[in-house]
Amino acid sequence: MTDTPTEHPKNRRIDRVLDASFVEDLGGLSLEDLRARRDDALAEREYLSMLRRLLQGRAEILAAELAARASPDEQPPLVERLTAVLAADDHPTTSRGEVVRVSIPEEEMLLARRRVERMVADVGLSDPSELDDARLGEVVETLAVEEHEVSSLRREVIRVLDTLQDELKRRYRDDPTLALR
Repeated sequence: MTDTPTEHPKNRRIDRVLDASFVEDLGGLSLEDLRARRDDALAEREYLSMLRRLLQGRAEILAAELAARASPDEQPPLVERLTAVLAADDHPTTSRGEVVRVSIPEEEMLLARRRVERMVADVGLSDPSELDDARLGEVVETLAVEEHEVSSLRREVIRVLDTLQDELKRRYRDDPTLALR
């Protein structure tokens, strides 16, 4: 699945960041170019993190609907249960010792939302009560598979980011004044 259908795959940031050449001969790059690559990898990680959270949220909402249907007790409508569903912290996060970045460009937010919506466009996500249990289960599974794939890509991007960060740290150790430039 591509972020924008008309884009050539090599023009996508993810393809550039995960291309082996992105981390080759880092010692030969200028500090500016190295930082630009780090920033690209960081931006891709943030995009994938946000996309993963969107997928998880959608899957959790639909899984809660399935669970409510299986419950012998009367359940309030899904819209009334959303806060409790989304507040459950089933996805503990671990710190990488970095400053938390909370600003994701609106364009990337839109791309992620569109990607998730395209995945589930045929399921009537706005009203999961319209789906039977089997179809709802399929959608939850589709979202879980996509979330797993996004998480895998994110791990690869983090490895690239770590490689770039290691080169920056090496340079800063060798010449601390570089950190000020």
